[in-house]
Amino acid sequence: MAFRAVHEQWGTVFAHLPDLGCGRSWADVHRVRPPAPLRCDECRHPMRAKVSPTKLRFFAHAPGAPDCAAAGESLAHHLLKLELATAARAAGAEAEMEVRGPAGAWRADVMASDPAGAWRIALEAQLSPIPPEEIQARAARMSEDGVRSVWFSDRPRPPWLGRVPSVRLERGEDGGLLVAEGLAKFAGDWWEQGPRAPLTQFLQWVFAGRVVPHRRKRPVSYPLEPRTVLWTAPSYIRAENAFLLEAERRAREDEQRRRQQEQHRANIEALLERQAALRGPAVRFVREETGTTLTPFADEPDPAFAMGVPVYLGDRPYAVICPVAGRMATARDRLDGLVLIVASETEQRRVAAQAAPKQRVVVLEPDPEIPALIPRQAQPDSIMVRQAVTHMLGLDRM
Repeated sequence: MAFRAVHEQWGTVFAHLPDLGCGRSWADVHRVRPPAPLRCDECRHPMRAKVSPTKLRFFAHAPGAPDCAAAGESLAHHLLKLELATAARAAGAEAEMEVRGPAGAWRADVMASDPAGAWRIALEAQLSPIPPEEIQARAARMSEDGVRSVWFSDRPRPPWLGRVPSVRLERGEDGGLLVAEGLAKFAGDWWEQGPRAPLTQFLQWVFAGRVVPHRRKRPVSYPLEPRTVLWTAPSYIRAENAFLLEAERRAREDEQRRRQQEQHRANIEALLERQAALRGPAVRFVREETGTTLTPFADEPDPAFAMGVPVYLGDRPYAVICPVAGRMATARDRLDGLVLIVASETEQRRVAAQAAPKQRVVVLEPDPEIPALIPRQAQPDSIMVRQAVTHMLGLDRM
């Protein structure tokens, strides 16, 4: 069964068109003697014009025909092609059935085209089972020749749905075809089921570019099946792209904050190590300068001394080990007049840039062995190392 044949004088004729597409009538080919010179455009075998019990006009191969793809098509497939062609015309397109591609690489069930020649879209009725890979290959061959394709099925859960630009059809209450699955909309974070639409309206949207096939990047929500290619409006595609850009920006910021926090922790650990390694040299330095035999020191870095470790003469601070240059401005009054002890010339330049004019900043060689020094008794407002690290990182303000 086919709706298309080739007449020896008139060329291609179509059973579903009132004038057969060539200015003739059905009476010119149906039940005429001798039989009209019709042949199959696939196998070139003679064909006959026939009418089904339901008054459907079609062409059938004459007896003795070879195996032919056109002969193997079912009535349901032919009827769906006819409805696709009718809907395409109602949507404002020109529609031709069973159009062959260059060198016979493919054949479109219905070729819808812009009357102005701007585009061509193949409308494919696919009712029989087919592997998704095969239907993708067929769509790719059409695309190579500049022809987009839309695949239609009225079967439940076809396995290729969503692998190519495709929709599933259902009968509406009025008997017309509806697009039941395939349309989707972006809901801010995921894709969800779009509206059901009459076939003609869907094709109008497709022809006008109001809906386009889109390979989604975000997940879908129930009851939308997790299919890859969806039909959606360009505005929803822009919304998904904007969401992804924003998510990428947030991820970069989070990663930057994580790295900064890791670097901050590493800086604090290095600071604590320098302070611990300088306690012995700092105590010896103060003793040599003052002649004092007992020099208590604070247990922990002190925020009041720019997170440095103060070294005391009795109850009076004399020096500070490794104050943090970035915190010295707020502790300038407490640091004024004290000796600032650091572990390197680089640290010396950094601290000196924040110190008071003519304030001494002394570089001492860190002690590889940390002696058991006599700690100064903790003051009521002193803090522990862990508290100091938490405060320096700002974790106590999160």
